[in-house]
Order: sequence, then C-alpha cells, then structure tokens
Amino acid sequence: MLERGTSYFGVRNVDHATRDLDRFADAGLNAVLHTFSERDLQYYRGTLERTIEASHERGFTVYVNPWGVGRVFGGEALSEFVGRHPEARQRLSSGDAVPAACFNHPTFRRFVQEWTEAAVGIGADVVFWDEPHWFISEWADVDVPEGAWACHCDHCQRAYERRYDEPLPDERTDRTDEFREESLLEFLEETMAVVRDAGARNAVCLLPRQDAAHGLSDWDTLAASDHLDVFATDPYWDAFEHATDATSFVAEYTDRVVALADQYDLQSQIWIQGFRLDDDPETIRTVEKATKTAVEGGVDSVFTWGYDGCASISSIACDDPEAVWNTYLDALPD
Repeated sequence: MLERGTSYFGVRNVDHATRDLDRFADAGLNAVLHTFSERDLQYYRGTLERTIEASHERGFTVYVNPWGVGRVFGGEALSEFVGRHPEARQRLSSGDAVPAACFNHPTFRRFVQEWTEAAVGIGADVVFWDEPHWFISEWADVDVPEGAWACHCDHCQRAYERRYDEPLPDERTDRTDEFREESLLEFLEETMAVVRDAGARNAVCLLPRQDAAHGLSDWDTLAASDHLDVFATDPYWDAFEHATDATSFVAEYTDRVVALADQYDLQSQIWIQGFRLDDDPETIRTVEKATKTAVEGGVDSVFTWGYDGCASISSIACDDPEAVWNTYLDALPD
C-alpha cells in the first residue's frame, strides 16, 4: 500500500495537534513527519511524545527529523548549538568560521547522538535525516571569499591527513570532495546505527543534486548502507534553479530513487513541493501533475512539505495554501 504523508510543524499544543491529525486521517493520509528541532529537544520533548502517541493511535507511521539541527539539515529552525559551541563550527578554507556545525567534530557527534536517542525515545518509527549537507553559503545568506569552501577545521585537517597522508589543501579538489562525501557518509552511518540499535528505522532524504557541494555525488554509496531503510529525495521544482519543468524533474528523480530502492531492497520516497508556490491556476495543476508523476513512477511513499501549504510559516507559505494542500490530497490514489 502506498504510504501517503505530510510534514507537520509549529504546533506544540497537543489538543490542537490532535484535531489536525484527525483531519489528516480523514483525508486518507497514513504517515506524518513531526519536526524535532533543538528547541523541541530542550523544551517540548514531552509535548511531542504525547503528539506522537496520538499519531500512533490514529494509525500513522511516524517520522521524526532533525529540523535545522546544527544548520546542516533542512528546515526553518534556528540552531542554538552553533552559538553555544563555536569550536564545533565549520571553518572555510579562508579560516573564517561559518554558522554550521562540522560533521567531523566530536562535540557535534555527541549532540546528534543525544538528539537521536531522544527522537526514538519520543516514539519515532522512522528517523528522517533531512537534506544532510556541508555549509552552502547561498542558503545561509553569508558572503564568503571567492573559492572558499568548508570544512577546514582542525578536526577535518587531521582526518584528511590521516586518510591521504598529506595536508588538507586550501583549494577544492576531487580529493577534498571525496573526503567531504566520505565524512558525511561516516557521520550518517554512525547516527543511523544508533537509530537501529534503539529499534527504529532510518530514512535519508538527499537533495536532488548528485554533486559533492549538495551532499553526495554517488547515491549508491548511501543506498548500499546496511542501516538504511528508506531512500528519499525532494525534487522541489520551484526551489532549485537546475529544475526544468515540474513533471520531468519529479519523474527524473522518481526514476532514480525507485531504481536504487529496487536494487538495494529499500523503500522509495518522493517529496512534493507545497511551499513558496504562487496562486496561478497552472501552478496548482502542477502540484497535481507532480504528485501523480511520483505515484505512477512506482514510489512506495509520497509526502508533501508541508501541511496546509505551509500557511503557518509566512516566509514560505504558498499564495493559495488551501488550494495547494487540497490539490495534493486529491491527487493521491484512494
């Protein structure tokens, strides 16, 4: 059976959340992703545990993601970690620190392990590692020196030298890209092992780019992981400059994900854009086309980001959020 879901965020009143869950169930959804930010970890753990319990009572498979944690995962959430632990921030090859945690820093790895144990503890069926990436300057709205790249911190320099028996160069090379990808994979393997040991499953959502600047250039290296259960990507056609038209963009990445999932015995998942869309009637029809393209492409799971067309987040809300949301729901098969 097709898994049909949505992301859910921003509501930390259990009674309100329960009413939303009821209407999600009435609309035919059977899965929900609850965001779990650093703020949630510190202040709302019990609240989310009760919300997740309510989700299970309604038959939902529950995903939980590290929303903006360390500013190296996707999401509209701030990171206190990078403020409290400047020593764990990524450093550019120019020497400048940037507002993102380093995957190789032991302090960040310990923090993510704490987050992971909490995520499973509050009831996650699946921990959803959302868009893991090294620092991307245009996303952080930070000016960086031309040619500068991350990470060049002491931990990365030592790890690189141990691996290649040479100093980490200032210029970006094929070998530094390889190092970044292998470091990211090692981080994911470590955290996914914690999830599995705690009795939950792992999903990883890669950005719809196959290059080292945005995650991984070789997706097989992740798909082959013994700890991975769900391989996902999010071909948001109106968010990525390299996207062509929505249908072909979604179809391209649906084919890739489904093929990898079949090859490595995984569940495949595609995310449908439900944010920052205008109210042009053709745009609304595009949501329908994209959703049907993913479903007809054979994915096991389809989600949207996010519920109600992201109406509650004004900076990314759709111009007609109700139309976007209802179109997504209507496009899902019965």
